[in-house]
Amino acid sequence: MAAVRAPYLDWQPRLEPGQIYSQPAAPQYPGFDQGQMYFIEQRAAEGGRSVLVRLEDDDSLTCLTPDGYNLRSRVHEYGGKSHLLHNGAVYFSNDADGVIYRQELKTGTVPRSLLAADADAGLSIDFQITPDERFLVFVHERSRPDSENENRICYIGLDRPDSIKELVAGADFYASPVLAEDARRLAWVEWDHPAMPWDCSLLKCGRLVRQGDELLLDKESVQVIAGGSGCAVCQPQFGPDGRLVFALDGNDEQRGLSAASWDLFAWQDDAIERLTQDDAEYGEAFWVFGQQRYRIHPDKDITAIRTRNGRDEMVHIDGSSGTVRPISVSGDTSISHLSGRGQESLFRAASFRQDFAIYLDAPGPSARRRLYGHDVLLSDRDISEPQRLDYPTRDGAIAHALYYPPRNSAWLPIENDLPPMLVMVHGGPTHRCEASFSLLRQYWTGRGFAVLDVNHRGSTGYGRTYRQALRGQWGLLDAADVADAVTYTIDHAMAHAKRICIRGGSAGGYAVLRTLTLYPELFCAGACYYGIGNLVTLMEITHKFEAHYLDGLLGEAYAGPASNRPGSAYYDRSPIHHLDALQSPMIIFQGLDDKVVPPAVSREIVQVLEEKGIYHQYVEYAGEGHGFRSKETRIDALQMEAAFFLNVIHGRD
Repeated sequence: MAAVRAPYLDWQPRLEPGQIYSQPAAPQYPGFDQGQMYFIEQRAAEGGRSVLVRLEDDDSLTCLTPDGYNLRSRVHEYGGKSHLLHNGAVYFSNDADGVIYRQELKTGTVPRSLLAADADAGLSIDFQITPDERFLVFVHERSRPDSENENRICYIGLDRPDSIKELVAGADFYASPVLAEDARRLAWVEWDHPAMPWDCSLLKCGRLVRQGDELLLDKESVQVIAGGSGCAVCQPQFGPDGRLVFALDGNDEQRGLSAASWDLFAWQDDAIERLTQDDAEYGEAFWVFGQQRYRIHPDKDITAIRTRNGRDEMVHIDGSSGTVRPISVSGDTSISHLSGRGQESLFRAASFRQDFAIYLDAPGPSARRRLYGHDVLLSDRDISEPQRLDYPTRDGAIAHALYYPPRNSAWLPIENDLPPMLVMVHGGPTHRCEASFSLLRQYWTGRGFAVLDVNHRGSTGYGRTYRQALRGQWGLLDAADVADAVTYTIDHAMAHAKRICIRGGSAGGYAVLRTLTLYPELFCAGACYYGIGNLVTLMEITHKFEAHYLDGLLGEAYAGPASNRPGSAYYDRSPIHHLDALQSPMIIFQGLDDKVVPPAVSREIVQVLEEKGIYHQYVEYAGEGHGFRSKETRIDALQMEAAFFLNVIHGRD
């Protein structure tokens, strides 16, 4: 059928929201056990439940997680990898009760609790097991009625599992406990308020001692390996030779280490060796547990993911010479969740045409195999290809964005028509937008919108200087970068100047509110998902992990009532105090179970919008937290957002 020529606003999408969110979620955390491959699948149709799936020899899938169980943990609220595959069993944290379970990797088996019925389960994540299978080590978080949650590294004795026992405590936060192959040493990352882990964190290591059924850490043996003020570490791993490998970012003056981005280093016999120095990031900002961007082979070689100028690629690091050699990834633009066995590397990757799939790299002529992934719902003729924009900012710097032009094989634009544009702002604000396939972006480009996905300063993937540029400048520099990106596209006839909409969630939602109030003339409508309107309200009720995050982002510590006055960054950069500048209608979405940005934050925005008579819609969803998980919620929100934007644009025309 011939394509129909029509204004961009009349295009009908190739996809409907129901199709987008009926697709199985991209596989997560692939791993091998006893020759078979497993991964985690999040099921929106089951309320976002995460289950363990096995890929069978005939390429069929077997779900091993019984009804009523959900492989999820809410340590730091964001969680991450909450299971461990080992020797024919999976150890996992169950979301409903926080209990740690062990389940045989056989169809029809029932998970068995590792805790006594009256034990204080708390929350657990980031599991490691000793080679003799006697001890399970993990990060643990337990609530305290009159103070902040307590974070520790703990263990369970698997010979007589009944209670959680403490190994390491005293710091505000812990992550990435790793065991040497002989299980005689434990390394971990820790940090304290007010630092975030990508600003300042420590890598420590100590000797483990066994006394009968007890596992103890020799506190006299504990030493700081790297990190400290102005320096951060992440993703430690022990190699087969006993070396402790880690990624370091910043300046560790005490040990004479410096890296402009997350470079790899190795510690052994009290000496540190630099493994990479190629202006690329081998680590990333720690938000969730289980991040893994490199793996050490038995022969000491390393396969790693590195990010340079926002692009991911796989590399091979020779263990003897240190030579770094790129590995062809066939156009993959986003790579993550690296694991493997022997010389084989297992990971997931995506390109702008292909959603995340699981791949296996092995030595030999057939170096890469695609093991599992979902078919894309669109043909190549309907997929918009991103254009990378490196655009000038008003202060003379360069920022980055991805621009997706409208694309739909059933439709053609009329002459001289410019497309409406949807600006997307990522969360974090240390996250980044990637050029990997997104049904959401393609939904909008298929209905005649251009999409501008912005990597403002503060984003990960461009080095420490770019990421840290937002410290003290949150709500100013990121909003200006978004506005400059919009202006760039308008000046280059890439979007209709009067039809610019903007959307974002969490910190991205805050950027939406700041941009709409600082640069109201640029936009016609905005969508804010669980965004931050009043920084003081957020500080009073947010969770421990981000309790002091704003200290660095705003450049001043929170001071209670004193911060709720003009002159304080907490007051001056709260969008709620500037809604009189707002010219754009807004739609606001909020989950009622959100602990990161609780409903009170969104309701406060809505109250001011109502008082000022600004057109808006407000939607709350029961059972949803920070980031919507259920199929029904996602479909409803996208349908309402699209209808809202189109109604506003048509109303203005």
